[in-house]
This record gives sequence, C-alpha cells and structure tokens, in this order.
Amino acid sequence: MNLIRKWRRIMAVGCTHGDLSNQKIQKQVLDFKKKWKPEITVELGDLMDTATFRHGAKGTVDEGREVESDQLAAVNWLLEYDPDHIFWGNHDARLNEWMNSPNAAVAHAARVVWAELTAAARKVHAKTYPYDYEKGWAKIGGHYFGHGYWFNEQAVRDHSEYLGAPCVIAHLHAPQQVNGRTRLWSPSFCVGTLASIEKMTYARRRRATSRWGSGCVFGYVTDSCGGASQLWLASAPKDEDLVFPL
Repeated sequence: MNLIRKWRRIMAVGCTHGDLSNQKIQKQVLDFKKKWKPEITVELGDLMDTATFRHGAKGTVDEGREVESDQLAAVNWLLEYDPDHIFWGNHDARLNEWMNSPNAAVAHAARVVWAELTAAARKVHAKTYPYDYEKGWAKIGGHYFGHGYWFNEQAVRDHSEYLGAPCVIAHLHAPQQVNGRTRLWSPSFCVGTLASIEKMTYARRRRATSRWGSGCVFGYVTDSCGGASQLWLASAPKDEDLVFPL
C-alpha cells in the first residue's frame, strides 16, 4: 500500500429491512466496527421493509404488517450503527411514493414514518442520497457507493459497467465480488443483507434466494490521485455468523 497517500478505513452494509433484521448479525457488525474503527461508515439503504406500503399489499398478509415496529427497528439501527453516509433504498422510497396517496390516512402515515426516519439520519449527522439511479451515488476513494437499482443475475457487473468504474451496492441480498468489463479495473461488490432471510417469506419460492446471505465490505480508501480503494468482503450464508479478520 502506498504510504504517501492518506488512507482511511471504511465499512459498508445494507438491507437491514427494519423488523426483519437479524439482530445477531447486526451485533457482529457493530462489534467489528468497534474493532475496525472506520473513519467512514456507509449505510446502503432499505433500512425499513415497508411491506404494508407495498403496491399489491392490499388483501395480503403484508397489509396487516406492523408499521411502528418496522420504523423503530430502522431508527434504532441508525442510532447504533451511526453511519456517515445513507443511501435510501427502494423499500425506503416507498414512503415518498405514498405521501401523495389519494387515501389521506395512508399519506399521513407515510409522512410520519418518513419524518422519523429522516430525523434519525439528521441525529447521526449522516449525508443522505436519494433513491435515484443517476443521483443516488457517491464516489468514495476509487469506488462508487449506492443502494443499487437493477436486479438480475449480472446486476453487480451491470452497475459497474453503467458507472464505468467499480462500485459497492446492497439491493440484491447476495454477497459477492464481481469484476466489471470496464477500462478501469473494477472489483465491485454487493454487501448482501443484514435481514433474517427466513423471515423474508415473499422470496421463499425463488431459486435465486438460495444465493442470499449476509455481508460487510470494509477496507481502505483515499481521495489522493483521483481516488483509490482496497476493499474486502466478509460474507456468510443465510443467518450464519459473519467472520471478520479482527
């Protein structure tokens, strides 16, 4: 590692999904953070599950999902994890969509929950980014960080190739490292999920769910000379312990 550059420690996780979160895995991440002592902490979004706000929830069990416990779990995680950067995910963005609902009760509920979530982000002094495939990115070191927007078997590679550079995303729930086909060397990552996959019943019939697991990306970044990164992925199969090098 070039010691002339000023390197900073970083870590990133995402997709806790509110009250579907795996508290054991979350604790392992928090314990690692205490040891790693990152200068930059990244939250990649989907802090809430917002199942009751899902389009198509009406008439399903999701319509009766508890909103308050989902919100409280997300807020508590933000206060514990204390990120410097928050990239809102598609599940979080549902709240913005429903603020303009013709159903006044639903619109009010969405506004109240979003206000609580954003208040927690302000409390930890995090910089926030919209769920937007053009605006929802930040270049930190040599990587672009963002929630992620496309969902397919080659989505990590597709994000890297869209950006023309390496990236770190969540969204897919499948921890992995993939090299994009770009002019730049593009080792890109998906951090997986910190949710309990067993609780995510909506995905229990899809073969792709067998790839899901928990993970955390960590390493060093520098803004010197246009930015550079050296990152690693700690990952584990669904609901198994994460093993970190510290």
